[in-house]
Amino acid sequence: MKGWSLSWNTAKLTLSDFEVIQFRRTGKGCLSYLVVSGEEAILVDASLPLEVYQEILLQNNLRLKYVTETHLHADHLSRSKEIAVFNGMPLYLPVPNQVRFDFKPVDEATVFSIGNIVITAIHTPGHTLESTSYLIDGKVLLSGDTLFVDGVGRPDLKADYEVSIQKSKMLYRSLKRLLELDEQIIVLPAHTSRPVDFDQTMIQSTIGSVRKNVEILKLSEEDFISVILQRIPPTPDNYLEIVDKNLKGDFSDINPVDLEAGANRCAVS
Repeated sequence: MKGWSLSWNTAKLTLSDFEVIQFRRTGKGCLSYLVVSGEEAILVDASLPLEVYQEILLQNNLRLKYVTETHLHADHLSRSKEIAVFNGMPLYLPVPNQVRFDFKPVDEATVFSIGNIVITAIHTPGHTLESTSYLIDGKVLLSGDTLFVDGVGRPDLKADYEVSIQKSKMLYRSLKRLLELDEQIIVLPAHTSRPVDFDQTMIQSTIGSVRKNVEILKLSEEDFISVILQRIPPTPDNYLEIVDKNLKGDFSDINPVDLEAGANRCAVS
């Protein structure tokens, strides 16, 4: 089971000016993304060992221009800092952020430019305070743990009941903001709740489809908060230790396979 948690495969989405490679940790359901335009790339939410991404970059003669994340992860160790350091570049992280190392802040004024496209940041707090989604050239949304293809992010980690209510309100408003985007925009989340098949099929939806099919998104704010807090799943295994390691940006003193063996449990549906 521990080995299964690090097993991975990929799928690819190709549009006119860019492509998105979806890296899927098969057992854990963690999804990370390499967005490519021309010969440049940005990496988002790296959850696999450095060598996985570097091999793809080398094979395709790509220059990694940016490394960033949608939020501080609680179910897996982030490899983003290691990859940024290896490639001699800063790590870009959404704010507010409490990590204990240097980074470049991402806020709503942040625009990443690669090849022929631009990627804009949309602050979507709720799952975490810093949670941020990324809109790629107005066509694809990397929605992090805010919006999934069949649910929404949980608002309760590292929060008591009152704070969970406040974060639920933030999440509701963030989701409403995303649902106002064009219905044809493709949604690519940071997790899936099911083991990922080796089928090269993107885990994706559209704004229009999630608006229509995810029932919790149709509720009033009051009902949304009530329902989401009733449906909170068990906390991810070892999540406090994982968060602490991600805040430090260093997990050289532990075995990642041992720490990450549990399910992700980030979604509420």
